[in-house]
Amino acid sequence: MNMAKDWLQQMLARMFSPISRSEALRIASHALENNVRDVALICHGTKPDNCRIYDAQSEPCWYIYVPWNDDNGMAVLRSSRVILVGKLTGTIHYDGSAGNEG
Repeated sequence: MNMAKDWLQQMLARMFSPISRSEALRIASHALENNVRDVALICHGTKPDNCRIYDAQSEPCWYIYVPWNDDNGMAVLRSSRVILVGKLTGTIHYDGSAGNEG
């Protein structure tokens, strides 16, 4: 199974140009509500040390830290929100908790 998945990723990389950092940021910003689109986003090319997402992704991803959409002006202690954008397809594979609370 992994061999087929690796082969498919290699074929996608040859057929399409990889998703750039700026394109990944654009894709992630479209997933945000209008009231938080003006906030600067933080993008990592590899999984950050403090990111604890345990689901293995099917392709290499950009890890983009974004604000939660439910900000109501109150200070809240919780995990960061992260969006994973595929580097080959531009697909959003994950949008949720980074698991870095505490």
